[in-house]
Amino acid sequence: MRTPTPDPAHPAAGPPAPVDTDVLDHRLGTALAVLNGVFLTLLGLVAGGAVGLSASWLSWLWLVGAVGQGLAVVTTLLVLATLFAGSRALGWSTGAKWGPGAFALGWIASSFALIGVSYGGDVLMTSAPTNYLFLYGGVAAVVMGAVLTPDPATARTRPRGTP
Repeated sequence: MRTPTPDPAHPAAGPPAPVDTDVLDHRLGTALAVLNGVFLTLLGLVAGGAVGLSASWLSWLWLVGAVGQGLAVVTTLLVLATLFAGSRALGWSTGAKWGPGAFALGWIASSFALIGVSYGGDVLMTSAPTNYLFLYGGVAAVVMGAVLTPDPATARTRPRGTP
């Protein structure tokens, strides 16, 4: 039996040519990174407001006396250590500095809102030393968490084709 020779005018039907998905992958990765940044900024805004309003009760502990003042300072330092660890965890999970940076942006915005004056003339956080420690320490914790996050050196955070 004789094998048929291929006709050059009609090439044989083979598998389809591979589709280049690098452009689509890059666009999808960029869109997900932007959405993640927006989500982390909103998370920092909401978390900063909720934790800030919850931590304002420490100013009442400050008025109790030496034991209350010690408890207020220790509690504030524990909250700040947890905030720093969470900021570092965001840097680890995103693999880049923009993750904790976006969270820090929202946290700082909520800190400005907490020290603002309301329509009735009242401030949201009183001028107790523990509230100042919380406000300034919270800003320092999230900024240091973003700054101490290592630079993205892995291949998954770089665009394809870059060395």
